[in-house]
Amino acid sequence: MEGSRVLDPAIATFFAERKEAWLKKNISAAMSDTEVFEKQQECEQNFLLDNWLPDAARRICSRALTTHPSKFSHPSTGVGKTNIKDGTFVSPVLFEGNQRNDGFVRSGNVRFDLTDSVGDAGALAAEDFLRVTLSDGMSVLQHIESETKVARALLTVKGVDYEQLRASFLAIKSTSEGTSTNSKIKQVYFPVADQQYHLLSLLTHSGHLFELRQRLDALRFSNEANEVRECKKANRFHPAGYQEIFDLTTIGFGGTKPANISVLNNKFAGKAHLLASIPPELTPRDIRLPRTDFFKESFTAWQAKEVIESLYRLFLTDYNNINLRDGRDYRIQQYVDLVIEKMWQVRLFLEEYSGELSSALPLEQKIWLYPEFAEQRQHEDEWLDKITRHIARGLINHYSRSKVIANPVTLADQELLAIEKVVASNKENLR
Repeated sequence: MEGSRVLDPAIATFFAERKEAWLKKNISAAMSDTEVFEKQQECEQNFLLDNWLPDAARRICSRALTTHPSKFSHPSTGVGKTNIKDGTFVSPVLFEGNQRNDGFVRSGNVRFDLTDSVGDAGALAAEDFLRVTLSDGMSVLQHIESETKVARALLTVKGVDYEQLRASFLAIKSTSEGTSTNSKIKQVYFPVADQQYHLLSLLTHSGHLFELRQRLDALRFSNEANEVRECKKANRFHPAGYQEIFDLTTIGFGGTKPANISVLNNKFAGKAHLLASIPPELTPRDIRLPRTDFFKESFTAWQAKEVIESLYRLFLTDYNNINLRDGRDYRIQQYVDLVIEKMWQVRLFLEEYSGELSSALPLEQKIWLYPEFAEQRQHEDEWLDKITRHIARGLINHYSRSKVIANPVTLADQELLAIEKVVASNKENLR
């Protein structure tokens, strides 16, 4: 009981803890009983509600509740008297936001236990008093805002105007009419019309920042997660399992004095976790999928360069015998083998490919390459005849029209027939 007031147990506990801390700090073993008694009396006077409340109301104006503290962008900015004096004052932003199931991580969609605050660390005790949750579940600040009977009884102090005392405590939530930012905060010029722009100050929503840390810590270090990890070490089954988050980055704010940044920052020792936000690592592939023509995009003349150059040297020979013809057919078969090898590379790749396949590819090439036509390939031959003609034409074009051979020899009819004959002999290998 404080005079005629009946204090809520939570408030009584709040003052009891602070009295104990004050006495521990100000009483030493070397003091006499008289000195100890004097300190005890001083403590009682300091924490007497009629004395403590007006002093707390005076000090609370140097603090402000905020959801987006500017000190995370630059520690020199703030809301204190020093900031006003040296031109680094930034208006506190207190934005609650409305919850909507829109799938976005934004203010309003993520709830957190504690609203952040910034300002003079010497006034933290007054702020802590406003955060005390009473037996009815409401905080002292909520009672003062709602002007409940509890608040009226609490703020009725002899010789002090009730409305003035209430307004002083509510100053922690008030925002100035004019919004002030500062050049020390990272800023973005956002064009909105011709010769016009908005100047946006980038602020950190500390509630999101530390709610993320809490969830990550619970995921990694909770008793349940530790229990599951022990089961894994012992090779024992656990029905729940556990999750792991990789590539986390820990960022620090405030150095050795995290309280200089904000209350939430101090609560979490100035450390927050950042999720990896980098492009996915793509597995490089050596295969270029055909979009309009396999023989122009997936299998080029440069991939058969050695074979084409060997054929060119054979075609330059001015005599004709069985050995020369066998050599020519051998090189043509080498070309077909390269086509078949590339065919299987594309087929095997497409079996595990989850992207969109080209619809511009000729039907016979789709049947030849795409996995969904595997059954059709075995029972039809019309597409196969077209593919063999594609291969024969591909070899001729690669020889005569590519830059592999600078001055190609014009092919005679017997060379063209030889190409078609060798390619046709590989029909079954092309299915």
